[in-house]
Amino acid sequence: MNTLEIILPLRNPTVVLDQTAKSLAAQHDRRFSILISDNYSTKGREFIDGAVAEFQKAGITVRRVQPPVELGRVEHWNWAHHQAETEWLKPVFAGDWLDLEFVAKLRAGITAHPACRYVFSPYVLHRSNTEPQTVTSVWAGKFREPAEMENHVLSLGMQFGPPSAAAYERTAFVAAGGYPTPLPICADSLLFCALAARFGVLGLAEPLCHFNIHDARFSTNLGEKRKDTFRENITYLFMLGYHAWTRRVAFSKPGFARLLARETRSYLSKK
Repeated sequence: MNTLEIILPLRNPTVVLDQTAKSLAAQHDRRFSILISDNYSTKGREFIDGAVAEFQKAGITVRRVQPPVELGRVEHWNWAHHQAETEWLKPVFAGDWLDLEFVAKLRAGITAHPACRYVFSPYVLHRSNTEPQTVTSVWAGKFREPAEMENHVLSLGMQFGPPSAAAYERTAFVAAGGYPTPLPICADSLLFCALAARFGVLGLAEPLCHFNIHDARFSTNLGEKRKDTFRENITYLFMLGYHAWTRRVAFSKPGFARLLARETRSYLSKK
């Protein structure tokens, strides 16, 4: 990994951005740059100014950009990624923060596995009024080849954590088509499954990301969007199946059917 840019897609950030900025400015390995993309914020610009000052004080190169027009949430993610010029890209969302060893351990993992083009980390989930919960994965701790992951993402609907726990090679992101904008709820899951199936995946061993479900976050409204979430989940699973079919990937048809049935039962049980 010769170059890395951390991408902060922002719109109307709140005070939670301060913790994000502090965790990036204090990284033990600061061989990275930061791209802040502001999607026409109407408030919270003082927090963006504060983040820029924090990065500059730490000696980290930071660029501040804005799309030519206001974009949708996922459209903005993709636009911001395409403004980056580095070999590796890493999104971080406002309110999330990284362990101070994240960049160092990311770099070490990629160096140890030259074929790696997509990395995820276990993470700590933070919700209001609840104890933090560590979320890990059976895939953490080693590099998994594409041949192994192609079948698993189709039979298990693998989840690799939030965008803030991910990093990927720029060319892999472009080849996968970026985050699919028609599926704003499942866009990250679909992209990460596609990356894992096509390029394999390195799961870092430790929970190095903190995923913060704060009041201003889109994720807090998902409980009110159950029908939309179910519709997107089913669409995203069929898109994975279509991807496998077009690539002539042999996968477990019964496993895929059980996955669809499990999603349907989960939705119906909560109606």
